[in-house]
Amino acid sequence: MTGPRGVAIDRVFGLGRATGREVQRAILVASAASVPDAVPAGAFVVDPERAQRCIDDLGRIIDDLRLGLLPLQGSLLVPPSEDEVSRNVARNAALMGRRAETYVAAWLGQLEQTRDALSRQLAAYRAADEANAGRRG
Repeated sequence: MTGPRGVAIDRVFGLGRATGREVQRAILVASAASVPDAVPAGAFVVDPERAQRCIDDLGRIIDDLRLGLLPLQGSLLVPPSEDEVSRNVARNAALMGRRAETYVAAWLGQLEQTRDALSRQLAAYRAADEANAGRRG
C-alpha cells in the first residue's frame, strides 16, 4: 500500500514516515503537557469565534443559493423555431432546469440543516463552557 509522498500511510498505527503536520502535532502535544491547565492531548477544543464565522459563512452561502434558485423556478424556454431539433433542445433544457432546481433545492436544505445543527452545537458548547466556568470559580 502506498500513499502520496511525504504523508504517513497509516495515521493510526504510525506506518510511514512522520512529516510536517504529524511532527508539528507531536511538538504541540508535548509542549501542552508541560503547561499547567493546558488542554490534555487528544482533547477536543472548540474556537467559538471560528465556529460562529463558519455558521455565518454558511448563512451567506444559503442566501446566495436562494437567489440563484429563483431564476430556475418556473423558467420557460421557448424553442426558437418549430423544427424538431429546436423543440428537442427546449424540452431538454427544461428538463435540465427542473433537475438543477431539484438538486440545488436539496443542497440548500442540507446546508440549512448543517447550519442549524452547528448553531445548536455551538449554543450547547457555550452553555457547557459557562457551566464549567461557574464550577471552577
